[in-house]
Amino acid sequence: MATCQKQHRHDPYFAQFPKDQGDFSRHKCAGCSYELGYQAGYSKQKVIDMESAISNIQESQASHVRHISPMAAYAQGYVEGITQYYREHPEKA
Repeated sequence: MATCQKQHRHDPYFAQFPKDQGDFSRHKCAGCSYELGYQAGYSKQKVIDMESAISNIQESQASHVRHISPMAAYAQGYVEGITQYYREHPEKA
């Protein structure tokens, strides 16, 4: 599995999320997971398969995403994505 090299690894925003070193999501990049959740929320995806989404992201042990729960990051990304969608499309609310 490739290692994430994206700049979000160093974003202190991710320090607020809970730690998770569980078997399923161990070492998965919380930044990549957040971005996937954001995209799912922004596109108003109704069915979410978080396990499949997270299992396909790169790993990261870097900086602020180290041991951060990718499930919590995905969920927060989804909330922020769908919130942004409605801000940009108030007529659809």
